Amino acid sequence: MIYCDGGSTYTKILYPHGKLEIIPTQEMLRDKTRRFDIATGHAAKNRCGLYVNELMALAHGTLSLVKEDNFTVVDIGSRDTKYIVIRDRKVISLDWNTSCGGNLGFTVELLGRYYGLDYSELSPSREKIQVTCGLLGMEKIFDEINKGCSPAESVAKFLNGMAFHTYQFCQSPSLLYLSGGLAENSCFVQTLNQYCEVRPLGRDILLRGLVEIGKSKAVPGT
Repeated sequence: MIYCDGGSTYTKILYPHGKLEIIPTQEMLRDKTRRFDIATGHAAKNRCGLYVNELMALAHGTLSLVKEDNFTVVDIGSRDTKYIVIRDRKVISLDWNTSCGGNLGFTVELLGRYYGLDYSELSPSREKIQVTCGLLGMEKIFDEINKGCSPAESVAKFLNGMAFHTYQFCQSPSLLYLSGGLAENSCFVQTLNQYCEVRPLGRDILLRGLVEIGKSKAVPGT
């Protein structure tokens, strides 16, 4: 079967035998012939035999990797942030934020390109800009730069503010599993580590969840 996580900016596709393809979502949308057996993410909703809610895919994918009975996982995408609290291997709490805290992944990528930043080399800041929204936080970054702060330090402060907001949004856990593209952003991971222990899971957790769901569901057309 072919699995797809159709995000706002990037689409992840898992083919038989384990090949993973990551392409811009706009490229996927231009190809009207692309179809998937099981998919999640709004961009792939009308292109699949079985559509799965993103929170369900996140839960199944994380449970397939994490062996603890109790934990919290957060997935940060281009346009939204969602988290799940697991107790005794069952979901007891979840939330999905598409406004405040939304657009975090998109904003971080945009800032990196605009200022030519390498997040693997950017040092975390102990200071933070008080922000709750990715896009609206950009104005405060410009304010910091106007005060004489370097673009790199200003972005690091922004990451600290968003990391703190993410930590609070997830109910302030002592341990947090991190899914999504920012799991590969070392500066963000180190910054979030100032507030809790962080264990990155990578950016293919929703695909793993689709595979688990596919094992137990009949998919139309297969």
